Amino acid sequence: MTSDNEGIESISQITAVNLNKKKTQIFAAQESMSRQLALRVLERPVPRVWMIFIPIIFVFYFWKLKEYENALKDFSENHLIPGRRTLEAAFTSLVSGLPVDISLLVDQIGNQQETTRLLSAEWFTLLAKHFQLLLTAKGDSYPELVRAVYQNKSNYLKVCHRLGKIEAAFNMALLENIEGDSDELLRVTKAMAEGMKDLRLQEAEQIF
Repeated sequence: MTSDNEGIESISQITAVNLNKKKTQIFAAQESMSRQLALRVLERPVPRVWMIFIPIIFVFYFWKLKEYENALKDFSENHLIPGRRTLEAAFTSLVSGLPVDISLLVDQIGNQQETTRLLSAEWFTLLAKHFQLLLTAKGDSYPELVRAVYQNKSNYLKVCHRLGKIEAAFNMALLENIEGDSDELLRVTKAMAEGMKDLRLQEAEQIF
């Protein structure tokens, strides 16, 4: 016969393992979407037919292709950082019983002006709530978790629209303080927003 304390500890362990499994499933879905977004945003170098007749040029193409592949990896990993941090914070909050520290997530981005800090705080708050709903939902897979929380495609797309809108606004606000080719930065930022919109719609179609 076990004591009450032993029973509570066992339940706690089971819950933590279950939450960790769901966290892994959610992150895998986020990771997949980031990789697909990278393919939409970054332009793949295209070989010309005449290149095969000039070996040194063909070697140069493969070098550019390698650069492209590395860029895809770097883009995907960096795009995942805010979401991964927020997911970890949402997970830790559920395990500890403490609120998500939104200010810490905002500070981790680095120096920001007041406008971008407010936008990032709004984004992280909405994202953390979304993740916590998924983490506490019943289901054995990511699609099951999404269906359990949002019930139908319309409800899910509403939260996706809100997330996309605030993320795009945050990224656009950041452009004002980033040095570089403003036209290219604007192109990439818009491509990211449109890409995420399309990918979330595709995801919703697959889940519901």
